[in-house]
Amino acid sequence: MQKISGEILANVLYEKAPPEELLAKSEGDVNAVKKVAEEMKDYMILLKPERTPSIRRAYREFMQPINSFLEVLRKQSEPRQNLSRQALDYLRKAVSEGQAFIKLSRDIVKSPSEIILEILRLKEIYEAKDYISKVSIPEAVYARLEYFKKSIESLKFSLSRLEQSIQELLRQIGRVEEEISKFQQQQS
Repeated sequence: MQKISGEILANVLYEKAPPEELLAKSEGDVNAVKKVAEEMKDYMILLKPERTPSIRRAYREFMQPINSFLEVLRKQSEPRQNLSRQALDYLRKAVSEGQAFIKLSRDIVKSPSEIILEILRLKEIYEAKDYISKVSIPEAVYARLEYFKKSIESLKFSLSRLEQSIQELLRQIGRVEEEISKFQQQQS
């Protein structure tokens, strides 16, 4: 997202650029953002399975403008003169929806499911070897606990990266709006 915002949203010329050029410059980065968001969705469902419907809804709402951005740029219809601007509008909407997705991620990381917390507590007991005679954890459960721990860490890292990208994207959108304003004033 940082690369997209830095190279695309900050450059007013991209609004007038051919859609093929905008697609070529952004498709790899946009697909990377989609992949990170998919991973985050999976981690959130793992940490808070009872929130699965709201997690999936937030994910869809984040992905819809991103997918629309790509679809608009791939259109082969005429006229094509405003397609880049329309696509960038979808990208701006994705930033807004991304903030909601990040907020949901934070909430879930801060308060995972009670069952997950209990499993993590059992893991801590196992690692500390306290009460080992009272609590027996089979190897399969231990492996699952390691997976949960790594999932939480990965979600926190992904959340941090996505949050930084969205903040940079917001700054770049502000710059684009300033450039558009200057460009329009020069046209008058």
